[in-house]
Order: sequence, then structure tokens, then C-alpha cells
Amino acid sequence: MARYVSLLLVTLVLVTIPSRTQAGDVFSGFQIDNKSQYFGYLGVRTPILLMSGGTTLFAQAMTAGLGYSFKSNGQILDTNVQFVVPSLGISQSLGRWTLLALAGPQLRRIEEDRLDTSSSVDHQIGFFGQIEGLYWHEKGSLHAIGSYADLDNFFWGRLRGKLLAYKSDRGCCTLYAGWDIAGMGNGDYRAIQTGPILEVPIGLVFFLVRGGYQNSTSFHSGGYGGAEIYFPF
Repeated sequence: MARYVSLLLVTLVLVTIPSRTQAGDVFSGFQIDNKSQYFGYLGVRTPILLMSGGTTLFAQAMTAGLGYSFKSNGQILDTNVQFVVPSLGISQSLGRWTLLALAGPQLRRIEEDRLDTSSSVDHQIGFFGQIEGLYWHEKGSLHAIGSYADLDNFFWGRLRGKLLAYKSDRGCCTLYAGWDIAGMGNGDYRAIQTGPILEVPIGLVFFLVRGGYQNSTSFHSGGYGGAEIYFPF
């Protein structure tokens, strides 16, 4: 995994070089549920070529880790996954809408418990693709996102809406409130999550908290909570 992290660091350096003249974004988040399953990520996205008509070519690098449990012969086993995704993408601005797509390799390390034996470690390389659509207005936004990883034929999608709930005349702290709904899965696993979100921008930094109800084929009903942070540079 060390060489994957090194690759990510090199990618981060390369994609942030254009940021001296072009704006980029940093985004990070963490989520955990009542079964102690977690997911955390850190990423950076920056333009590399601005074209006419609102079209932009960009580079993105993201690293993430997740941990989850599953049942096998009545025994609960743990799995921990770390992955790195360097990618290239294209975005198109259409009025208040922004549409984008990106793709790249996914470099993955999986450590998995086994029945009556030591855990196994596997390194994999596969394909990752993602599409997004964002509508933005001063009084709210709508964001749809979907991704696919071919290593386990895993789909993930989310629809998020936010509205301005409170605007401060003194600059702090404006509050946005909204709702999330997300679905994910493959042939062996499916899950859905939904719940409220609250976002507070402080200067150029956006803080978001979320939580709600989830249902999965592994543990059925439960709850989750998480936080996100985003800022341009």
C-alpha cells in the first residue's frame, strides 16, 4: 500500500501545480454507522485546461478507506479496504448547471478475516468511473452523483438537495438544510441510506454534518452519521 500512497502524493503535486492560476477544490469526509462500519476519504480536484464554451479538463486524486463486517457460517468477519484513485475528467457548465465525468484506475488493498485461519491481504487494480450533475443557486443546490468500480461490479449513487435556511447579516453563520438519499451495491450486497443534512459555510470553508436511517442486506435496519469538509484553493 505504501507505493499506492506514494503514487497519490506524486499525483497531488502534479495536479496542484496549475492551481497557481486556476482554482481547485479539496474535499474530505467520514461516516460511521451503529455497526461500527466506517468510510473516510480525502481528495483534491483541479483544472488543467480551460476551453471555450464552459468546458474544463481536470485532474483528480482521491484516497479512501473503509471497514465493514459480514456474516459467514454464523460468524461475523471484518474487512478493511484502502484505495487510491488518480483520474482525469471533463466538466461542462450550462447556466447554473455543471455536468462532469471522470475515470481512472483504482488501486486497492483488501485485508479480510477468514474462518478458522489468519486474515488474507490482497492487492488489486481495476477501473473506476464517476458522473455528476450539480445545480447551484444562492438559495440552494441539487447534486446527483454516481460511480462504478469494476473490481466487484459495485455501484454507488446519491441525490442531495439543500436550501438556504438562515442567512446572517454579519457574515457568520449562514445555514443550509437539506436531505440525502444514497443507494449502493452489487450482486452480493445492497444498501440504502437517507437522512437530513446541515451545512455551514465559514469564509471559503464549508462544513457539513449528516445522519439518518440505513438498511442493508448485511445488518438490515440501522443508523449512520458523518461529517464533510470542502474548500477551494
